[in-house]
Amino acid sequence: RKNGEEFWESASISPIMDKKGEITHFVAVKEDTTESKAAEEALRASEEKSRLLLESVGEGIFGVDLEGKVAFINPAANRMLGYGPEELIGKEIHEKIHHSHVDGSAYPKSECPMYLTHADGTDYHIADEVLWRKDGSSFPVEYTSVPIKKDEQVVGVVVTFMDITERKKA
Repeated sequence: RKNGEEFWESASISPIMDKKGEITHFVAVKEDTTESKAAEEALRASEEKSRLLLESVGEGIFGVDLEGKVAFINPAANRMLGYGPEELIGKEIHEKIHHSHVDGSAYPKSECPMYLTHADGTDYHIADEVLWRKDGSSFPVEYTSVPIKKDEQVVGVVVTFMDITERKKA
C-alpha cells in the first residue's frame, strides 16, 4: 500500500492481441484478499487447536450426527474401543459399541441415552454401563451425552466417556 503496509492480493492477467494474433500488452485485474487470508488463517489456527485438544485428552470423545453416525472421534476413544483412526467415521455407533447390556442382553437403540440425547435434546450422565470393543469384549464406563445445538436445533451429539475398570476394582 502507499503507506508501506503489506497486503495479500490475487491477480488475473490476460494478454491483449492485435489482429495478427501478436500480444501487444496485458490487462491485469487485482483484488485485495487480505481480509479473507486473515480469516482463513484464523480458521486454520482454530481447527488446529480443536484437533490438538481432542488428541490430548485422556477421555474418549466422539460426535455423532442425527443418523447416529460418527462424525469425529479422538485417539483415546479409538484406543479404548480397539478401533483404528478412521474405522468408526461414518458408521452407526450404537450397533458397534453400545448394542448390549453388561449381561449380553440387547440394548435397544430407542432406550439408549446416547440416542435419546438427539431425540429429546436432553443431557445424560450415566455412571455405570459398558461399551463394547472391536474384539467383542466389554469394559465399564461412565459417560456424558450432550446435544450439539445450532440455532436452538439439535444437529448432533457429543459423548465423552472414561473407562472405570480400576474404580470398580477399588
